[in-house]
Amino acid sequence: MTYRIRARHTVALAPFIERRAGVGKVVAFLAECQGSATIDDQKAAMNSEALIVVAGRQSFNKLGDLLARSGLQLEAGDRVVVYDLSCITLSTPTLIRLIDRMLRRGIAFEIVAAGVVIEPAPDDKLHALIRALDGHHRYLHGLKTHPETASRGRKRLLDPDDLPAIKSRLESPGATATDVAQELRVSRSTLFNFLERYDPDRVRRSKKISDGGDEDIRKQRHLA
Repeated sequence: MTYRIRARHTVALAPFIERRAGVGKVVAFLAECQGSATIDDQKAAMNSEALIVVAGRQSFNKLGDLLARSGLQLEAGDRVVVYDLSCITLSTPTLIRLIDRMLRRGIAFEIVAAGVVIEPAPDDKLHALIRALDGHHRYLHGLKTHPETASRGRKRLLDPDDLPAIKSRLESPGATATDVAQELRVSRSTLFNFLERYDPDRVRRSKKISDGGDEDIRKQRHLA
């Protein structure tokens, strides 16, 4: 039977078998987008037991709302089916996040054209992949929105707060870059890079950083 909702879409209940104990419903999300299969082709590929949701202009993230208008909701044990991902216009990160949410709720996800079924079981490899991809996106998004956290994973070898003390050591009579680097337990290149970043003017004018060798002279010219 078919339920018509007073909106720009229709939710059609194809011959639907009542759920048996432990068996969830199958919900097929159908939407025709540029380059996607037609609604008729999508319907033809669906199982006869599926609850067909013809979304019209509604996006995949509105599936719950579309079902709610017919008094239905997704529950653990259900399966959401799409013909192909070309029928979904959401961005890839958003789609991954939505699929991950469904899986965490115990709802399986199937892509008919690809022959792929992602089960909500924790040991399902595809479920683990979706979870990892969503976590990776959240990690990158976190670095973009909170760049100050990017350096938390690796401790600085030299702290900018120690710059005055480092400068004082370098300005001591007879001090060389090699001696100071050894005291700080870092390489000379690390010391030069640190000074180039936090005290570039001094690197350009200082003569005491050099040990007097050609290598140091070349390094100093490079920094200048």
